[in-house]
Amino acid sequence: MARAFFSRTVIGRLGRDPHFFDYAEGSISEHLLQRAGYALSALDPGANPYLQWLLLGCHRSALPYALRQENFQAIRENLGRLDCRVQSLEEFMGTPEASDIDGFNLSDIFEYMSERNACQLLEKLIASGRKGARLVYWNLLAPRRRPDRLAHRLRPLEELASELLRTDKAFFYSALNVEEVL
Repeated sequence: MARAFFSRTVIGRLGRDPHFFDYAEGSISEHLLQRAGYALSALDPGANPYLQWLLLGCHRSALPYALRQENFQAIRENLGRLDCRVQSLEEFMGTPEASDIDGFNLSDIFEYMSERNACQLLEKLIASGRKGARLVYWNLLAPRRRPDRLAHRLRPLEELASELLRTDKAFFYSALNVEEVL
């Protein structure tokens, strides 16, 4: 049943656009089953808000960072620092504000684009980042990482990425990339 539930067809019907998997490699259901097994056995399910939400439909003993009482005031005090835009990242990278950036939390953005487009966007991000800026991005099923031709501009922080992925409560990703602008 789990294999059927995690199939491309069912996931597509539950809200994921089927085109999101255009660049995916391997079986979605096998990957998600393996990662769910890891989350249930190697991580503490009672401390995992994402696992609780998926299994119970609510948060019981664990809340995501943004919903924890101890973080409320810090989040509220910094709301004025947010600059919300309704545009693609590619469009934003062409604006004057897209310079001297210290860090990029890109979630799984490269998952949904070809390797060529991912590389082009990566080049724009590197050009916008300050020396030492970090790029963080996850891979679900499409393997994306710094291409060799950008080795002189971007350095992978593999040990840090491995440790963060090992303890990541958003357990379903296959890889986490942390890279530093040179």
